[in-house]
Amino acid sequence: MRGADLINPALPDELLDDVIRRVGAGPGGGKRDLDACALVCRRWRRLERASRRSARLAASGERADEVLRLVAERFPALADVSVDERLTAAGVVGAVPRSRRPRQAPTSSPFRRRRRLPLASNSVHIAPFPLDQPAGDDGSEHSCLTDVGLTHLSRGCRGLEKLSLIWCSAISSTGLVRIAENCKNLTSLDLQACYIGDPGLIAVGEGCKQLKNLNLRFVEGTTDEGLIGLVKGCGQSLVSLAVATCVWLTDASLRAVGSHCPNLEILSVESDRVQDEGVISISKGCRQLKTLKLQCISAGDEALDSIGLFCSLLESLSLNNFERFTDRSLSSIAKGCKNLTDLVLNDCQLLTDSSLEFVARSCKKLARLKVNGCQNMETAALEHIGRWCPGLLELSLIFCPRIQNSAFLEIGRGCSLLRTLYLVDCSSISDSALCHIAQGCKNLTELSIRRGYEIGDQALISIAENCKSLKELTLQFCERVSDTGMSAIAENCSLHKLNLCGCTLITDSGLTAIARGCPELVYLDISVLRIIGDIALAEIGEGCPMLKEIAFSHCPEVTDVGLNHLVRGCLQVESCQMVYCRQITSAGVATIISGCSRLKKLLVEESKVQETHGFFAAVLTACFVPTLPVGYFVAPYPNANMSRHL
Repeated sequence: MRGADLINPALPDELLDDVIRRVGAGPGGGKRDLDACALVCRRWRRLERASRRSARLAASGERADEVLRLVAERFPALADVSVDERLTAAGVVGAVPRSRRPRQAPTSSPFRRRRRLPLASNSVHIAPFPLDQPAGDDGSEHSCLTDVGLTHLSRGCRGLEKLSLIWCSAISSTGLVRIAENCKNLTSLDLQACYIGDPGLIAVGEGCKQLKNLNLRFVEGTTDEGLIGLVKGCGQSLVSLAVATCVWLTDASLRAVGSHCPNLEILSVESDRVQDEGVISISKGCRQLKTLKLQCISAGDEALDSIGLFCSLLESLSLNNFERFTDRSLSSIAKGCKNLTDLVLNDCQLLTDSSLEFVARSCKKLARLKVNGCQNMETAALEHIGRWCPGLLELSLIFCPRIQNSAFLEIGRGCSLLRTLYLVDCSSISDSALCHIAQGCKNLTELSIRRGYEIGDQALISIAENCKSLKELTLQFCERVSDTGMSAIAENCSLHKLNLCGCTLITDSGLTAIARGCPELVYLDISVLRIIGDIALAEIGEGCPMLKEIAFSHCPEVTDVGLNHLVRGCLQVESCQMVYCRQITSAGVATIISGCSRLKKLLVEESKVQETHGFFAAVLTACFVPTLPVGYFVAPYPNANMSRHL
């Protein structure tokens, strides 16, 4: 019968709840279907809200505490909540199904309108000031999240399992104590850059016995006492711990971690005050470690020897800014950690070729290697990797001026599975090195070269002929690369991402070849190509319909005409950077905004914003960030939801 309700009387809440959950698990995430369910009636809305499991909120804005209170009341089943003070109102979107129409925001404040974007199912993203609710009784409005908001969350969502508080500078131990008292099922806590005192951490240790993941990066306000109290309470359950750039961290904390966290698998420690004793305590007490990142300037060989001796399960190791350890300790690690697959060495000045020889001969499972600023390493170091590590998948060399071309002959011969190669500021490497790689590593999918002043067309031709699976190519400031190399790449490789910033020999002809040969391109950076013009943009517009991000800053020959051709073909563009293009006017800015309906970020000079007239002037003026020399904008015309992008 028309108008009759045949479902609600027949289905109890349990069955209807199961139906809604199945809808949320449907194809494409079921987000639209869930929202539709919430609009059927009040009962369906109540049950749909009870199925929401995650929320991401901005903490900077008016009435942030009030927002968290409303979220906790409306979505009591939330298990995963992320609050980020770096986000603005438009950094997240309001997508709560509502029974009544929101009030219109005042025209003088375009930031108060809320955007609706696709979300994952069973999740809700909330802007920090709902428009359909009155102000608090006391009329107070907070500019960021405080302990009051955390108290509301802890009381409303007692089943909370994951809580992330990023740069929430106004919260303190008081709010964290409330979380510890009410959210006993908490398994993950991220307090990055929060000012939390010792009582808060101690309370978490006492109240959250199931805590597995803890992030204390950039946390101030606490001391060793706080971390020691926490691990004494819940150290047995901790699996992952990050304590980085915290000036208070000393060996006392690491001794406690070693004593109370036997199940720890992931550890990140960055501190200038940690000595050998702290690292040794970790090695002896946390023998289940699989991932270890250390930046301890005062630690030396004795500390790292203990890692090789006690941490035999280690798979990923990152050593940063060590000024004292030598080849001896890396040899100990190589002998004891046979399962090592990932190794990062940053600014370890005393290491020589012998270090990587030890690693190569002992760690046959090595798949990813990054060497940055280890200036004493020469060609022999890389030759050992090529000879002994056939499973290498990723190789990154940054500021390694002593490594010569011959090293890549061994890499090409021995590492046929290599997929990713990064070369940054390696001044001795030329075309022949890349030819060796191309001939031996035919599975290469990503190649990134920055400031490769000796790299030219010969290398690109060899890469194009041999590496047909190449999808991402970066050639920043490779000044010998020309249209010849680009034509070879375009003919043989269907790229998805291409960065040619600073390759000054490339002209419209080379970009025309790319546009016609790489129709699946989604990212393109052609900044500082001073001789390209409108023809290049016209060809890109015609040949690359899937393009989402484009940058052509410092291109003096590009005009509004080229922009017009670009936007007519590239309808998917979300990000555009065009700073200091002297022939692009305010009319070109308006062309980008009006022609790209999905635009989220636009980078352009302030002066061209001020010259823009009419509707676009109002949009850009509202969105402009005046503290920067150039402005970031979010301008998704024709939607009137404009907001800052920081």
